[in-house]
Amino acid sequence: QSPRRDKAFHWTEFMNIKVPVHTGAEMLAKKLDMAVVFFRVKKLKRGFYETTFETITTTPKDYKDYEITDIFLKLVEQQILEAPEYYLWTHKRWKHRNHV
Repeated sequence: QSPRRDKAFHWTEFMNIKVPVHTGAEMLAKKLDMAVVFFRVKKLKRGFYETTFETITTTPKDYKDYEITDIFLKLVEQQILEAPEYYLWTHKRWKHRNHV
């Protein structure tokens, strides 16, 4: 998802494009001092998937603002690059690109 341009608090590089990103999960994790976990999905064959949970952190308050969000996005990017055929490419994904 893409936040409204006027509501974007954090811009980061994703798939080599500077884009605005939601930071609500990181803010909530810090506020409630909850672990942040990445849910990785790998397709084995039609109708069969393997999932793994990767702990990003159990101490979110120890991270600088947006650091957890950036780590999460790097994991998403890595998963996409490993199997790009399963990523939903949509025309609105980059609608708020940072034009230089």
